[in-house]
Amino acid sequence: MKFLFIVTSNPFSKDYNTLVNLVRELSKRGEVTLFFSGNGAYYTIKPEVQRLKELGVRLLYCAHSAQQRGIEKTLDCFESSSTYNLSRFIQDYDRVLSFN
Repeated sequence: MKFLFIVTSNPFSKDYNTLVNLVRELSKRGEVTLFFSGNGAYYTIKPEVQRLKELGVRLLYCAHSAQQRGIEKTLDCFESSSTYNLSRFIQDYDRVLSFN
């Protein structure tokens, strides 16, 4: 099964631990991708998120959102993308969850 998380909340919100726990469990059951947009772009500078990459999770972020928030350098574990790309590949996933 393929899971996609769309994260627009900032990494300092109460959702962070829930997100990490869900991703950890779902990565045992299939392919997991996280797409960070809006304030979620702040995840791209949070070193703890690298743990998710170690679980085999694909980490994408909206480059425009990062630019709007003054994020010039992201962690190497992230792939630059866009909400346009999100709209094109969202149909490839069995389940889509949103954290905002």
